[in-house]
Amino acid sequence: MRLISAVSLLAALASAGSVLADLSWADKHMREEHNINSYDPSSFFILHDSDNSKFWTRADMLSLYGIMNPIDPTGHRKDPISPAQQDQVYNRICELIDKDHDGSVSLEEWLTFSREGGQLPDFGFGPGHHGDVEYEYEIHHWLKYHADDENDDNLNHPEDIEHEQLFHHMEDKAESDQHKNIPAKFRVQR
Repeated sequence: MRLISAVSLLAALASAGSVLADLSWADKHMREEHNINSYDPSSFFILHDSDNSKFWTRADMLSLYGIMNPIDPTGHRKDPISPAQQDQVYNRICELIDKDHDGSVSLEEWLTFSREGGQLPDFGFGPGHHGDVEYEYEIHHWLKYHADDENDDNLNHPEDIEHEQLFHHMEDKAESDQHKNIPAKFRVQR
C-alpha cells in the first residue's frame, strides 16, 4: 500500500514538474512570487506598475525580474546584477514591447504585446524576487511552513534562524545609522 502511495506521489510530482516546465516565465513568476495561478494581461501589468502610472518604467522592469534587490528571500546576499546585465534586460523588454520608443511600456503596449502572443523572456535570474526581505521570507518560507503554527519554538528551520539574524543585523544598523544623524552638540557625552 505504501509503495503504491509513494509511486502515486512520484507520478504526481513528475506531472507537476512537467507542467511547471511548460509554463512561461510570467506564469512561473506569478505562481512562485504571488501565489497566483490565474490572471489576465491587465492584472499582470497593474501588479507590476509600482507607482500606478499606467507605465512600466525602467525600475518597474528591473524590479519585475528581481534584479534590484541585493538580498534573496532567505537573507543571503546575491551576486549583484551588473549594470550591463540590467541594461540588457531593460533594452530587450523595450525592444519587444515599447513600440513608441519612449523608454517605458504603457498598459496599451503591454496589452497589444500580450494579444499578439508575446511572452516575457527568461533572462536566467530566477522567478523575479521583487519584494523586500520580509515579504520574500513570508511568501517563500513562513506561509509554507508556519502559517498555521505561530509558536515561536517551531521557528527552527535554517531559514528562520537566518531571517532572525538578518532582522537583528538590519535593526542594529538602523539604530547605528539613526545615531549618526544626531548632531554632535545633542549627543550624550560619555
